[in-house]
Amino acid sequence: MRKVFVDCGTNLGVVLNRFIHELPDHDFYAFEPNKDLIPSIHRQVEQAPHSPRVEISHSAVWTHDGAIDLFLGHHESSTVMPGKRVPPMYDQQIDYSAPVPVPATDFSSWLRRTVTADDHVVVKMDIEGAEYPVLSKLLADGTINLISVLYIEWHYDRFPAMSRADHDQVATAVSACVDVRDWD
Repeated sequence: MRKVFVDCGTNLGVVLNRFIHELPDHDFYAFEPNKDLIPSIHRQVEQAPHSPRVEISHSAVWTHDGAIDLFLGHHESSTVMPGKRVPPMYDQQIDYSAPVPVPATDFSSWLRRTVTADDHVVVKMDIEGAEYPVLSKLLADGTINLISVLYIEWHYDRFPAMSRADHDQVATAVSACVDVRDWD
């Protein structure tokens, strides 16, 4: 049995660094679509007290392989999902007028290729609204069952078109399959 930690939406790599310290016996995979943040992730990995096995992917976690538009804002608010509202605490709003094409990874297919049902897989998912289509696909094809623990930051309240009922439907279905822990 392998122990795997997957960081979806690695951002600056600070959380990845924390989990490297807490889970020294895990293999690590990091997905971050904003290429400007990749050097920070490498610096965070280099600060590890041991030499962890880390694979860093400049890619958005998504529902299919290919490319997707990334809408840039503050490094904590960029998203592949149109229509996101940014909380007023951020001084930089999302620029929907100048999307940046980035690589996209079909997370469901990636899980199927990378882990087995016998592995212990911990996923941290902070993908700024994309969690809903990604998790819906994992639920539909059963790959949600490859995840043991899911740390997640939900973003339904940042999208005017999404209702609490829509959020609750996905969150309830995911919680029926996986040990879900809210992340913020």
